[in-house]
Amino acid sequence: MKAEIQKELKLMASIFKIGVVGFGGGTALIPVIEREVVEDQKIVEKSEYDKDVIVASITPGALPVEIATGLGKRAYGAKGMALAAFLMAFPGVLMTVLMLSVLSKVDEKLFVQIECLSIGLTAFISCLLTQYAVKSMQEAKKESVKRFGRAFVIMIAVFILSCGKSVYNILGIKETPVFGLSTVQVLGIAFFGIFYTHCRFNIKNTLVSGITIILYILCVGKAGIIQNIYLETVLKIFMFILAIHGLYVCTRYGMSKGKRSEEELEKAGHRLTAAGFSKEMITWLLFIIILSIPAFIITKDTWIYLFRGFASSIISFGGGDAYLSVADGMFVSTGMIKESEFYSQLVSIVNVLPGSILCKTLAGIGYFIGFDIDGSVLQGYAVALAGFACSVAASGIVFCIIYYLYEKFEGIAVFKLIGRWIRPIIAGLLLNVMVSMIYQNIETGTAIGGSVVTTLIITFVIYFVNLVFMLKAKAGNGILILISAVLGIALCNGILI
Repeated sequence: MKAEIQKELKLMASIFKIGVVGFGGGTALIPVIEREVVEDQKIVEKSEYDKDVIVASITPGALPVEIATGLGKRAYGAKGMALAAFLMAFPGVLMTVLMLSVLSKVDEKLFVQIECLSIGLTAFISCLLTQYAVKSMQEAKKESVKRFGRAFVIMIAVFILSCGKSVYNILGIKETPVFGLSTVQVLGIAFFGIFYTHCRFNIKNTLVSGITIILYILCVGKAGIIQNIYLETVLKIFMFILAIHGLYVCTRYGMSKGKRSEEELEKAGHRLTAAGFSKEMITWLLFIIILSIPAFIITKDTWIYLFRGFASSIISFGGGDAYLSVADGMFVSTGMIKESEFYSQLVSIVNVLPGSILCKTLAGIGYFIGFDIDGSVLQGYAVALAGFACSVAASGIVFCIIYYLYEKFEGIAVFKLIGRWIRPIIAGLLLNVMVSMIYQNIETGTAIGGSVVTTLIITFVIYFVNLVFMLKAKAGNGILILISAVLGIALCNGILI
């Protein structure tokens, strides 16, 4: 019992630590979490972690919170699920709300030091992103040269399709990128290809999927090479129909074992049953209700706020930046908060602090709703707490639903293929995230008085220091985070400021 408690505390401490230093958010934290809970702490198996990543990647909401939900519930059921999600999101939300409440009293120098810290930690996370890509290729090569070749092509193709905006920004190119697809669009293409072809590339499969994907890319690419909304709509419907047909063929003609029964799941060591699923849903409902009680007491608008918050969370695909546009439509355009509060204060803060942008933004909106009633900071905190609960629960609920379905149908061959090829797909997306983070460092460095070249030098110095300590000294995340933070503050203050 004591060992079990210690293991639980270790997992929760690891998740909280990632929540504190989670600069970059979303997809960027996939290798950070993996290194902490799979490699360093050895709390979960890599195959189980990959399953959480698959489900979180195809699910709307806050991705780090969803991965924490999966880790917590697999180890400790509904209780661990809610606690892990809470600890992942809470540090960033707390910092955001505190920063909003003291914004007028905070010395600008404090913001500068936070930005220096972010430069160092962004370099650390960028190092983990490249290591994730390298390990994914090494794993593919161990299986066969043929699989390595395919995995490498997939990774590079995903990177090319998604990196346009980031690469153009770094190079200072003002033109519209040719591709620049979103994460959702890239994943949609990948899953369509897997569902339809089952990775069996005969002449028919290759021609149909290849032509369809190329036309789709030309339609949705940022350059708008084909600007025809009707063709784009037809292509989306066509891809959806082919994907469903592929799934039907997979289950109908013996290409899988079909779905697994509750008994098979139990025998395999999985805790996910219908009763367990119901308990999870009840847990999330109580999570929202209990943490929202103070907000309900303060304002009757809490119901509207939570409804819009939940809706905005479950339709939020594509990461934090995408959520900002959703939140604009839900809360700014409808007059729930002022445009000046959202863009002049909240957006700048959520982008500089660690944690999920979705959770920070929804909690920050809640703070303004409560504060604007009669200027009370405590009322702002109370409504912000409700927004925090809503963002975490919405992400957790959708994750649990998709996870339940994934577990039930994991025996289908096509889902095994997703598990087999998800790492090179994620690796390609992470390379794009790394480029985006480097550009963000350039923006931060120039904003505090440095040049592009100097900021890049500082970033890569910290990057290579992390690489040396990681590979040669086998340093854990804690040491690397400390080194990166110290170097970020020291080098930026010594050179940029």
